[in-house]
Amino acid sequence: MNALFATTLETLLNQALESNPSSSSVLSKLAHKIIRIELTDIAVNFTLFPDEQNIIVLSDYYGEVDVLILGGPFSLLHLLTKETLTNNPNVTVKGDLNVAQQFQELLQNLNIDWEKQLAPRFGALPANKLTGLFRYCQTQAHNQLNTFPNILSEYLQARHLPTRIEVEIFFNAVATLQDDLECLEQRVQQLL
Repeated sequence: MNALFATTLETLLNQALESNPSSSSVLSKLAHKIIRIELTDIAVNFTLFPDEQNIIVLSDYYGEVDVLILGGPFSLLHLLTKETLTNNPNVTVKGDLNVAQQFQELLQNLNIDWEKQLAPRFGALPANKLTGLFRYCQTQAHNQLNTFPNILSEYLQARHLPTRIEVEIFFNAVATLQDDLECLEQRVQQLL
């Protein structure tokens, strides 16, 4: 399974690179770097060896790497959007962060027609279904990560933090107390 995945990924990436000549500048920055990706939830891993023209993908390389990127498939798919690696708590990067960011930039700039790429290998209907599933997963990952701050904020306010109105009342009370304290200090000064 891992070898088939690596071979398919290599073919898709290289075809996408051929159809995107603008990606050659980023690819040249990655030349001779070794990038390992581990999909933690499904125990799939592969290592990428970019050069100036294409990328070789191996499923059984366990030597030294420049960067290791670990995460679940949906978290890593979400990185194809404009999110940065450092903003995703479900993705771990070990090694050269600059190489990881350049690789992410390369992937984000690729304009891949997944259905067209998958159809010759799997047939038109499965390719259409896989592409739809990919888009759905990407949308779900994007929605989940975008709504997380709101959900966290609501949870904290409901359980642990005061509401905005309660905070405003508190600050108004502190301001009033400060004014009263200043008046009291002035009266004490007058009496002395």
